[in-house]
Amino acid sequence: MTDADAVADRVSDPPPDDSEVFSVPIDAPQPSQLYLNGLKLSFVTQWFDFANPNYDPLPVRRIGGDWTLTDGHTRAFVASLSGADELRVVRDTDDLPMDVYRACVRWCDEEGVTEIADLAGRVVNHEDFEEKWVERCQAFADR
Repeated sequence: MTDADAVADRVSDPPPDDSEVFSVPIDAPQPSQLYLNGLKLSFVTQWFDFANPNYDPLPVRRIGGDWTLTDGHTRAFVASLSGADELRVVRDTDDLPMDVYRACVRWCDEEGVTEIADLAGRVVNHEDFEEKWVERCQAFADR
């Protein structure tokens, strides 16, 4: 059994209603960004209750068969720091530029960022986040 198969066995089927919240193991969702914004991380750690994590569900979408975070990477990372075993998620039904998200997931795979914990060591200051990540994604989208 591969690691992906083991994770898939622990992920329950999502509810049929796209708006319903469900849980996935903390190591199940594939990140769709390579870096975390340190400024944003400092803000999230100010309101996040580490003893009793309670946050809006994080949006996920299936990309390449895996649940992939489309937003909420900072909250997911902080939940991981709190020792959470699962993430509360909801299926993302927004109209997203999926070609950009697929490219982002490919970049993450290429750099070994395949779960939330892999973002450790990838927290950068706000200016570097804009330059290294936001501008890279924007350049891809504008091509």
